[in-house]
Amino acid sequence: MASRLPAATRPLIACVVLLCTFFISGCAGAARPDDAPSSAAAAKISPSLTAVAAQLESGMNPGNFARGAVRADSKGRLQVYVYVDQLTPAVLARLAAHGLVKVVPSPALHLVQGWVNPHDLDRLTGLPFVIRITPPRYALPR
Repeated sequence: MASRLPAATRPLIACVVLLCTFFISGCAGAARPDDAPSSAAAAKISPSLTAVAAQLESGMNPGNFARGAVRADSKGRLQVYVYVDQLTPAVLARLAAHGLVKVVPSPALHLVQGWVNPHDLDRLTGLPFVIRITPPRYALPR
């Protein structure tokens, strides 16, 4: 059935399914405060990244996110911008040690572009110099 749907509606359907899943799991009390990342760390991650990371960790095919607002590669890694308060070789090394790969620094913007496994997002937010993590802003054709 999904193959008959217009490609533009597929991300919308995925979002609706995700929201229903979060609502149901929240109502069932599936998540305990001990299991959740700290609210300060979670606040550093874009909600759209959090949603797609949850879908990927639940087994959704990374190919579903090859194009869109949040993108994943064939290995299930998310493409992200990591905004930092300082950009030094030591910061780049620590980001890499915490799971960020294919690193492309942008010193003028105080950000580092890269790919990260969904389960490593929380590790990155725990670094003191990380301000926030968002999906890149992709150019849109007219």
